[in-house]
Amino acid sequence: MPRPKDLVELSYLSEAVSDMSFLGLMRLLESARAFNQTNGISGILLYDNQQFGQIIEGERASVMKAWKRIQEDKRHHRIELLEIREISERSYPDWLLRFYGGETLTRDYPALAEMVGGMDKHSLALMNKMRTSQT
Repeated sequence: MPRPKDLVELSYLSEAVSDMSFLGLMRLLESARAFNQTNGISGILLYDNQQFGQIIEGERASVMKAWKRIQEDKRHHRIELLEIREISERSYPDWLLRFYGGETLTRDYPALAEMVGGMDKHSLALMNKMRTSQT
């Protein structure tokens, strides 16, 4: 495990180039999950109304490697870095994907129900930033 002083958290907002389908989101999640497991990164990905909000956390070098990969991803644009900060412990020890405003997805795909809702304060703050950036 990295020493706590090596842990950082990075958050950003971006906009999907086109509205993501369920399959597109699942592909994105699977590739992110594989990369993150290999690189010791955890975090949360929010998707709502073509907007992404993401918080990633891990060792500084790994987070910066992931950030470079995120910036080069052609599925989104208007990428806005919100913050990089040192943290003493992870807020999201498991990798999560959360859909907000995803009621139609959960109706069509009941298995997604556990991915919707149950937002902690940190995610709520990011979601509010996503919503205000849409106006």
